[in-house]
Amino acid sequence: MPESPKEAAPFQAYRGTEPPRFVNGAERECARILDWYGVPWEYEPRSFVLERDPEGRVTSAFTPDFYLPEQDLYIEVTVMKQSLVTRKNRKLREVRRLYPDVRVKLFYRRDIERLAQRYRLRIAS
Repeated sequence: MPESPKEAAPFQAYRGTEPPRFVNGAERECARILDWYGVPWEYEPRSFVLERDPEGRVTSAFTPDFYLPEQDLYIEVTVMKQSLVTRKNRKLREVRRLYPDVRVKLFYRRDIERLAQRYRLRIAS
């Protein structure tokens, strides 16, 4: 018996256990591109602790949007204006310093817009 549309998986290459809950349209479109090309991906599978307070509580962390297990690569998508990306860049530098074996690629608004134009996608801000 075929699956009903509600039961069918919306993404074929998604490797997570729960349906992804995207923060913005750019993340959704990136997921669609990954899916279109059959690239296995996970959505926000891990957070990297960047700082703790004296009691050991996490005060700063970085959670990349996607993980591509076959490439062992994390992808962060930001649609913020370039002038507002400073904090995210700082966190990314800290991840690279604290976790030197972790590979993370940051895609900026302009990168997403180029992909959207190339693949004729609509990007929601």
